[in-house]
This record gives sequence, structure tokens and C-alpha cells, in this order.
Amino acid sequence: MKRPALAMLTVASLLHGVTASRCAGRACSPPVGNLASGRTLRTLHMRTSNDSFLEEPHPPALMVDDPFLHPSTWWASGAAAGGEDEIRLDLEARFCLTHVVMVFRSPRPAAMSLERSRDFGRTWETLKLFAENCSSTFGSADDASQQGAICTSRYSSATPCDGGEVIFRSLGQAGRMDDPYSPEALSLLTLTNLRIRLMRPHHCPTSLGTSRSHHSPRSRGFSPTVPSQSPRSPTQPARSASYAVYSLLARGTCLCHGHAEHCLSTGEGRDTQDNSPVVQGRCVCTHHTAGAHCERCAPLYNDQPWRAANGSSGEPNPCQKCECHGHAQNCHFSERVWRSTGRISGGVCDNCQHNTVGRKCQRCRPGYHRHPARPLNSPQACTRCWCDPVGSVPALTSTEGPWCHPRSGQCHCKPGVGGTSCSHCLPGHWGFGPDGCRPCVCPLTCDHITGHCLDSKARGEFYNVPIGGKIPDLTHFRPHEEDKVWSKELAVSALYYTGKCSCKERKLKGVSDLCKMKHSYVMKASVLSAHDKGTHAVVQVKVRKVLRSGLLPLSQGTRSLYPLPWTSRGCTCPVLNPGGDYLLAGPEDVESGRLLVTMQSLVVPWTSTLGFLVSEAVRQGCL
Repeated sequence: MKRPALAMLTVASLLHGVTASRCAGRACSPPVGNLASGRTLRTLHMRTSNDSFLEEPHPPALMVDDPFLHPSTWWASGAAAGGEDEIRLDLEARFCLTHVVMVFRSPRPAAMSLERSRDFGRTWETLKLFAENCSSTFGSADDASQQGAICTSRYSSATPCDGGEVIFRSLGQAGRMDDPYSPEALSLLTLTNLRIRLMRPHHCPTSLGTSRSHHSPRSRGFSPTVPSQSPRSPTQPARSASYAVYSLLARGTCLCHGHAEHCLSTGEGRDTQDNSPVVQGRCVCTHHTAGAHCERCAPLYNDQPWRAANGSSGEPNPCQKCECHGHAQNCHFSERVWRSTGRISGGVCDNCQHNTVGRKCQRCRPGYHRHPARPLNSPQACTRCWCDPVGSVPALTSTEGPWCHPRSGQCHCKPGVGGTSCSHCLPGHWGFGPDGCRPCVCPLTCDHITGHCLDSKARGEFYNVPIGGKIPDLTHFRPHEEDKVWSKELAVSALYYTGKCSCKERKLKGVSDLCKMKHSYVMKASVLSAHDKGTHAVVQVKVRKVLRSGLLPLSQGTRSLYPLPWTSRGCTCPVLNPGGDYLLAGPEDVESGRLLVTMQSLVVPWTSTLGFLVSEAVRQGCL
């Protein structure tokens, strides 16, 4: 029983290593999602706790429920006719907002503003103004005629009366920037609070009021089994409510400066739900960075200034380790040292241990000296000075203990005294004592104890006075980083960087698995491209071979697939990489005429082995 457990542990470790390697040697970012999912939305006219006994049939939470599980739900404003309302999302940390998409059940507002706060609601700034007439409503130019204007008339028409969209892109109409981690990009992307002010409602034109669809636009063409909305019950608000919203999508991710691939809870979001796809706000940092947003270097990695990763080149710009020779756990960056070294090294080690001192903990502190037989990074590299208390000069203060040269260990001897520890008289001296040793008064030399002159043939004594050593020069080795090339597409789009998606792949073990499939369509296809439509995604494929078709006609050629998990997960799960050949199997939506890709769909990269299994399944009549 122990061997299988060990094998499972080994496989799990390998899988973890594969996952963690996405940040190794390159910039990385967490998956994107709906920042509003699992969080509380507040409005001006929402029910208070004192009104909790009253049923609110269309609360704000219905704007962020699953559009496929609950296609016919919406939020209805409680504002008086012609009045104002607002929708507010308060986040527990700083996040990056890429775009906002709202789908209205009522006509879109005649005047509306989108605002953000970057200091948790203390101050606000306008992201975009929406008005049918920008000049008369806000006194601003219209971006339809003047590029870059803060106001737009693109999403303020009274029609459609149902299903109208309002779209905002943080990086403008282009929706991209060379480096999404640059200060310029982050100044456009970051926020802590989002506020949508609904200033003036629109009324549906009378000629259209009786012909509007009573089906949720979120359901049409997205789910194989979507029920029609039932007639309005007495508890439902009138269709003439000032503002009604089917869905609010605030697409974004946690702010990690290109140094993390996933995030955890900050521990402050008390209103989050465990079973909802919440975009968490505390980064799990890599590249030797630290902090909730990887905004600083780890404690022992401050040898160079912190930098965000480069989203254009993919360069991770990791923090560099300080050289403290294993004697410190922390260091800090010094601009003065950085300049003095020609901008090569600026780290200063903090709280050197093992009796070491210095910017790099490279010297022994007073009272200690280098051990000649131990390397500099050894915890025993510095050993205490031992000086003969009779023959050595005492330290200036009693707290310092014996003093010796920090390299050689040579003590400071009294006159006429020699030896590393000042333990005996030098040649030509005698009378070792508190005052040192006295010179011999002899033609040659004398006895070192009595001072009696010695015969010229007498055997003299020789003493070796040690000479100080030298700390070896320190050579810094920095790993060579290969040049990385990164596409200039927006780094937070899972359509282009499917490695950010965490999807469980279905495995085919044999022909029997193919025979058990109950999907509407089965085909071999090449993925041509993927397109982010804001509220949904479309994947273009070229059908190579039709193996099974349902009620919808299917033939060779170009066809569109609609991955449903894009809205709820921010990924085209299962992953569909442009340029790859796949065996595809999934459901169809006859009403909309669309082929769907769901979490239960079969998406397997095409190989020769798979081709053999498919041929065998066809021979057995399974396909």
C-alpha cells in the first residue's frame, strides 16, 4: 500500500512543478474573471436590514448570477420614475479592470457614468460618460467623432428596448497596450471600487413597446435548454421600471505586476461565497517578490531595485539576491550603495548573524576573527579572539572582550611580547609580565625568563609572528537569462494565453469510450482563431471530417463554435488552441443553430493513435 501512495505523491509533485513553471523565466498573470461574482453589489434604493422581511424579487445579486443556469433573472431599480440610481462594487484590495459589459432589460439609460476609486472610496474619477447627446448632457465631445473623448453616444440609444449592451474597455477601443504592467497601463487598469451612476432613464418608443421580446437575451443562442420567461407575476416590477439589468460583467484580475499566476483570498472579503468563482485579491508571488500585489522584493532579494515584469518582452525582471554569505535573512536596498557600485549592486545585509558585520556580512565583528580552515559562508567562519590577558593590551571597554585582528587573529601585544595570542617574549626580550617583556642587555641574547646572557653557541629560540591573511575576492554569479519574446496582445486575455486556464481534460482510454459518447456532433477540426465578444467568445474552426451530426446540418468547411464556460470561467474550457487539430464532440442548440462547447464536451488533440481509435469506432458502427 505504501508504493502506490508514494507514486501518487510523486505524480502530484510533478504536476505541481509543471503548473508552477508557467512563471519560470517569464512574466505571468492570473486568470481573468468577473470581479462582481461572489461579491455584494449595492444600489441607492436597495432594501435595508429593517426591510428584510419584505421579499425583493429582483435584487442586485441577480446581475451576477450564472446566465446559463438562471437566464431569466434581472435586477430592477427601485428608483422613482425619472429618478437616479447607482450600482456600486466595493473590492477588498486593488484589482485590474479590463472591461465592463452590461446587458439591460430596460432601455439603456439616456445618461450614465462609469467611475472608479483607487483609494477605497475616498476619491472618485470618471472612467467614461454615456449619453445620447454628449454635448448637451455633459458638455463634452463625443468619441464617435473625436477619438479619445471621455463621453460616447455609442450605447445610449433607446433601442433596443430589451437586451441593449453598454461596453467599456479600460485600454480604449483598441483594448491593448504593449506592456500591460507598465505604469501607464496600470494607471488605466487599477481600481478598488467601481460605481455606475444611472442618471436619466430612456423610455421605449411606443411603436416598439408592445413588440419587445420577453426572452432573456442572455439565453438566446447560448444554452441548449433555455426556458422562455413566464408571464410577469404580481411580484415582478412593471416593464416600465426606470432601470433593469440582466447582467453586469466587470472583467478583471488581481494586481500582481506580472509576478504571479494565481491569487488567494485577502482574508477580508467576508461577503464572498465559497462556491462562487470569486477573483481573489492576494497574489501568490514568484520571481522572488513579496507583498499582496508582489509590489516589493522578498526580504533577502533587494540587491537591485524592484521592477514590474515586462509584458511586452516577457522579461520577468526578478528580484536579485543579496550576497550575505548565509549570515543574514534580510537585506535592504541602498540608493547610495547602488550609485557607488555603478548600478551593479545596492543590497545591504541586515542583522548579520554568526558574529559577522559589514554590508555583505563579510567581516568578523570586534572580538572575533576569521577561522583559517572554514569558508566565509560557514556559521563558524568567525571565532572568538583569545589573547593572553598578561601579554596583550586590553580592549578599550570591558564589554568588547579581547581584541584581535579580524583576519589574522593577531592580538595587540604589549612591548616586547610576541605570538598570535601575546603569550611569550619576543627574541631578545625577557621577563614576561604585566608590563610586557624587557630587552636583553647582552652581546647576543638572554634567557627569556631570567634575562641571563647566553653563550654564543647556545641554542636560540625562534618565534613565528603570524601575518594577517586576506578575505578572498567575492565574485557574483548571476544566471544567464535567455531573451524572451512575448506577443504584444493584451496579457490578461485567456483567448490568447490559454495557459492561464485551469481545465480538467477528458481522457480517451479506448474505442469503448468513443462508443459511449452521446454528443450531438463529433468531428475532426482545425482551430483557426478565437474572438472575445465581451459577453461571450466565438471560436472559428475548419471541419476536416464529420463523424456524427445531430439535427443541425454539418459539413466540411469553416464553422463557429461557442464555448459556454467563457462567461462563467473566463476560459474556453476545454482549451482550444488556435493552430491545433482536435477531435471535437459536444451539444448543439437547434433554436439558435449553434454548435456549443461545454465543460462536458470532448476536446482531444488529434494524433495518429487517436485516428486509429476513431477508425475502429467507425468500423464498429459507434460513430
